[in-house]
Amino acid sequence: MTSPLSRKVLALVAAGASAVAIATQFLSEKEGADRLVAYQDDNGVWTACMGITRGVKATSRFTPQQCKAMDAAAVNEAADEVKRIVTVPLTEPERAAVISFCAYNIGQGKCSTSTFLKELNAGDRKAACAQINRWIYDGGRDCRIRSNDCYGQVIRRQQETALCQMN
Repeated sequence: MTSPLSRKVLALVAAGASAVAIATQFLSEKEGADRLVAYQDDNGVWTACMGITRGVKATSRFTPQQCKAMDAAAVNEAADEVKRIVTVPLTEPERAAVISFCAYNIGQGKCSTSTFLKELNAGDRKAACAQINRWIYDGGRDCRIRSNDCYGQVIRRQQETALCQMN
C-alpha cells in the first residue's frame, strides 16, 4: 500500500527524526515555506511564511531568514503546547501529526475540547486518529465535495491520520 506522505517526511520518520523536524517538513509541504508576502488564507486571515498569522498584516513582507526564524519558533511553540495538552506518551510521528492537526489547522482551542484529544489522552490511539478524518469542513463547506474548492483539506487529513497511526 502506498503512503499518502511524501518521501521526505517518510525519510525523516525512518531516520528517527524529532517531531519538530517531521512537522516542519510536513508543514512546509502543506502551508508553503516560501510565502514571503502576506496573503489572506481561505478564511480571510493574513498569513505569511509557513502558516504564520500572529503579527501578520496586509502590508507584511519578510526575508527568507525572517520566515525561517518565525517558522521555527512557531513549530517549537506548537510542540510545547502539544506536550502540555497530551497526557500520554507519543511517538515522534504521532506528535508531528498533533502539531499539524491541532496547532496549524483546527487551533489549540478547538483541539483542547475535541473528541480527538479525549480519545488520545484516554490511550485509544486508533479512535483518536480516526477522529482526524472527521475535520473536513472549511468555513461550513464540506471539503469532500470537490466543487467546494477545499479538497486539499481532505488530503491533509488523510496525511495527518497516516502520521498519527505511525507507532
